[in-house]
Amino acid sequence: MKRVGMLGAGNIARIHVAGWQHLPVELVGFYDVAPGAAQRFEQQYGGRPFDKLDELLAAVDIVDICTPSHVHKEHVLAAARAGKAVVCEKPLARHLADCVEIVDAVEAAGVRLFVAHVVRFFAQFAHAKAVIDSGAIGKPGVIRTVRAGAFPRGRPFFADYNLSGGVVLDVGIHDIDFHRWCMGEVERVFARGLTFGPVKERDHALVTLRFVDGGVGQIEAGWAGPPGQWRTRLEISGDGGMIEWDSDENAPIAQVVANAANDGHDYLEQSPQAPRDNPYYAELAHFLACLDSGAPFLITPHDALMAVKVALAANESMRTGQPVNIATFAG
Repeated sequence: MKRVGMLGAGNIARIHVAGWQHLPVELVGFYDVAPGAAQRFEQQYGGRPFDKLDELLAAVDIVDICTPSHVHKEHVLAAARAGKAVVCEKPLARHLADCVEIVDAVEAAGVRLFVAHVVRFFAQFAHAKAVIDSGAIGKPGVIRTVRAGAFPRGRPFFADYNLSGGVVLDVGIHDIDFHRWCMGEVERVFARGLTFGPVKERDHALVTLRFVDGGVGQIEAGWAGPPGQWRTRLEISGDGGMIEWDSDENAPIAQVVANAANDGHDYLEQSPQAPRDNPYYAELAHFLACLDSGAPFLITPHDALMAVKVALAANESMRTGQPVNIATFAG
């Protein structure tokens, strides 16, 4: 049975703990620089609090990093030096150079790194990818997604661009990864938004991606919504049909496939995963299964690095007002 140690004891760590509790692992304990945070997790979940990072690393087989993105590099590198398998929340790091250093370090150390781009494990999005791969909508040409809600209150570092990277690096990166998964590599990006405006808590961005194969992606990412509200939307159009889903409609994903025989449409509503199945559990179960079998992870370190690169290029486009070529963008 693998032993798991958590770095960070905040909101996303609680979600990860809930997943680990249903998997065949031992949740050894918690480390957090915030006074009392690890102790509160111990009281609620068991395990033990660790005062020193190296003591936690010595006691576990797997390190689950749920700390703010600007300290991900420090924590992944420490885990790699200790020879531990790593789960790291997205984004991989705050800066592109840090991502490159992380990827090189885990490869040199021979440790396995899984970056938790959880959208790939949401039923609607996983099913949409499967439909694309099946050829049911033909060649996809346009993908549009929305991921928007309220600013994450109680976590002021999100309002500091130097620490968080703004709404694209925190929220939009989910969809950047999903777009790449469905459409391939990004050639260039153009973005407009409020990231560099005076009110960081009202950040909102519109990002347009041009893919190497000629397809187009449109991403709306927002922190400007009212408290308690969250919306996601997905639409993928191909030359043989389309896929769409909207969280506001509270319905299964709708696959709309053009029917050439009658020039009409067949509407196929699908519910590929039971509502009780949690995507955060699914991603950790996937990590554990791949760790045991040696199979490749669904998200590679390169995938995670490229998601950060595209997100930072979108920020640069917002800052300059110009499109940014991904191949030449240095971060």
